[in-house]
Amino acid sequence: MKNVEKIVFLSGNGNHQLGSEILKELSELLGENCEFDHINYNDWPDGEPDDRIVKYEKIKGKTVVFYQSIYSQELQTEAFDLIWAIKHQYGAKYVIAIFPFFWNRRQDPISNENEKEGPWSKKILKPDEIKRLERSIHLFSVCGVNEMMVATPHSNAMSKLCKKYNIVFHEINPASLFATKINTFVRLEDRNKLRTYAPDIGSMERAIEMGRIFNCPVLFNQKNRAINSEISIVQKEENEIKELILELKKFYKFEDIHHMTHELVQDNIMIMVEDEIASGTTANDTGRLLQGTKAKSIILVATHTVLTPGWRNKLFNKNPFEKIIVTNTIYRGYEKRTGGLIIDISVASLFADSLFQILKSLENK
Repeated sequence: MKNVEKIVFLSGNGNHQLGSEILKELSELLGENCEFDHINYNDWPDGEPDDRIVKYEKIKGKTVVFYQSIYSQELQTEAFDLIWAIKHQYGAKYVIAIFPFFWNRRQDPISNENEKEGPWSKKILKPDEIKRLERSIHLFSVCGVNEMMVATPHSNAMSKLCKKYNIVFHEINPASLFATKINTFVRLEDRNKLRTYAPDIGSMERAIEMGRIFNCPVLFNQKNRAINSEISIVQKEENEIKELILELKKFYKFEDIHHMTHELVQDNIMIMVEDEIASGTTANDTGRLLQGTKAKSIILVATHTVLTPGWRNKLFNKNPFEKIIVTNTIYRGYEKRTGGLIIDISVASLFADSLFQILKSLENK
């Protein structure tokens, strides 16, 4: 690539390991060595951040790629501070933000189904809930982000809000990586038994994408989350289910969609698709439901390992999963390892490929 010297790479503290992997992959694509410039991270005596970009004079007029996996309020504030300084204090021409995981991803007062504006769902507004997802994207726009990359956003609200605030949005989808790893564990003669499963309508798009890859049926349920967070399956009349399936087929342009039944699950290999694992309760409850319906085996795939306190006991309660496959958007240190019960795959190549395309398109402008 020409003019690679006009690009500055900077990283926050959120999962720096993945950021380094992305730059290594990008270096191979570009045929140039890409490295993060150093930032001194420090605090004032009263605890206020005193982070400083050491070679700030390099930034003026350049394209800056800023990396940060945002899985805490502190990391989000760090990103706001640094991006604002990069753009407004040091004069970057263009800012590309790589956010493998995005804080506030779920905090929008319209549910995932509603944002898709599917005819199967009525709008459920929550006026008492602050639109923190919109606030965060708005602030990143004000701070100076021009393009943004995120792995598996919770819903398409993120892309719509980026459009609203003039940020070019790129979704990084690890479905192909999950499929490659699943093929490692599923024998060739058992591939016809594969079924993808969406535990709720909000997971349909992810399940359908996996269904397209494997050319297999997609099954779904609708779930209800009680105030105590317990999950139950919503029971609907047969005519309602038929109408819903027709709408889903039309909306997603995918024909092989079915409401989950005992006959469709029994003796088949179920791929349960989630965007994240948090407490582990929902995944475990859903896995045991499939287990009780006599699935041959259950494979759980999830992009983000949020892993809230007590997650092991909940996720592995009478463990229904043959395999659990996750990505490395959030760093999972030794204290969160499982002795092989969870398998990690890296999304570095996907981010590097997308970043390479963005940089090439900017070069041609």
